[in-house]
Amino acid sequence: MTPVSTRREMPWFFNPRFITAGVLLPAYLLIWFVANVLEMRLSTAKGFFFFQGEAFLLGLAPLLALVYGTLLPVNMFAIVNPRRRGLAPPLWFIQIVGCAALVGYAYWFRELLANPEMLFNALSGGGAISYELRGNLERSAGLASLATLGLAYFALLAHRTWVVRPGPLSVQMKLFTGLLFFLTLFRAFAWSERLAFFEVLLVIAIFWAGFSDRAARGWIGRIRPMMPVIAVAIVVVVFGVAEYFRSWASFYSKTESDYWAFIGQRLINYYFQALNTGAGLVTVLDWPSYQFGYLLEWAQKFPILLGPIMRYLTELQPNFFLERYGDPEFNNPSGIFSVLYDVGLGPAMAIFALTGLLAQSAFRAFQDRDNVFGLFYPVFFMALVEMFRYWYLGNSRTFLFVIALGLGVMLAQPIRKPQASGLGTIGYA
Repeated sequence: MTPVSTRREMPWFFNPRFITAGVLLPAYLLIWFVANVLEMRLSTAKGFFFFQGEAFLLGLAPLLALVYGTLLPVNMFAIVNPRRRGLAPPLWFIQIVGCAALVGYAYWFRELLANPEMLFNALSGGGAISYELRGNLERSAGLASLATLGLAYFALLAHRTWVVRPGPLSVQMKLFTGLLFFLTLFRAFAWSERLAFFEVLLVIAIFWAGFSDRAARGWIGRIRPMMPVIAVAIVVVVFGVAEYFRSWASFYSKTESDYWAFIGQRLINYYFQALNTGAGLVTVLDWPSYQFGYLLEWAQKFPILLGPIMRYLTELQPNFFLERYGDPEFNNPSGIFSVLYDVGLGPAMAIFALTGLLAQSAFRAFQDRDNVFGLFYPVFFMALVEMFRYWYLGNSRTFLFVIALGLGVMLAQPIRKPQASGLGTIGYA
């Protein structure tokens, strides 16, 4: 079936202009105000406080450039050729991405599959799943990294389900999707990679809230404007459960008395410490480094020729900084200051302005269900959400995410009437 070309009215909190100017910028100023004017010094690693004075102003400049980029009247993802409209990634490609993710998980968890008692022993050891498993199973940079394609699979499938709408999935496809969801959940708790689970939930929520008819009707439609508040509550609960297995049951329960106060303080620290650590980079170390260790982190982890070359050219200054001034646990340098450290103020402002422009363009494409480039919108949404913690667009997980989505766009085919298939309805040529 050919979808009706239309621009969908999106929730107000989806707009990058609101996220940058209405959330990120005020939050940045508020954190500075609380820490410096009210002198409510939040927890800092080893007592060093860097998020003040010149470092604060340096971080403010790229943030303003990010806001400016969202205001530019340019659409980088506009489709002029009408033949390129009404396309979508084919189901067979979505299935290949999902199978690749499953291969990655199978290789990653191969020792658990061969020795299930390892998991039982970890679970029976006071709930401290993470330390036991991570001590015995180290994820390699090879086949196991394919597990990160699970995020791309859920994004492509969510786009198919709520934007393309070719018909219901088969039972086999639903079981396969449930298996990948369970593996992502297990990964979040066993390896303390909560972000992987949050990303999946977020990408599903983005397509559901944007295109599901149910999300716009009835009581769900009435509470949709409040979804950011609900999302924060969900994040706190999921974070709290994961932190219980990660550190509370095995360590902090012996030194802390109020569990939820501990969770709240820990969650706040992840963001404030990242800003403080990043401010420390540009305060203590010489910059710009021009090593691109943060801006192009994926290149350093590339398994073939590029990775070893980048690692050879990169010095260990940030590691030295973390050992002396930082915290090995709260070690994110924020997405703002890490780019500053890599390339300097002028190039960083240009990069942030371009990021804002691309984010707003992806949002415009996302509003138009006939524009397949809307698939990239969740990438930029998460990049903005994580801006205070780290540079999401340079992460190795994001690299595979973008590559998979890019291939899906390249292989996109005209949407046709659904046909029966053993793995579900096809709906594509």
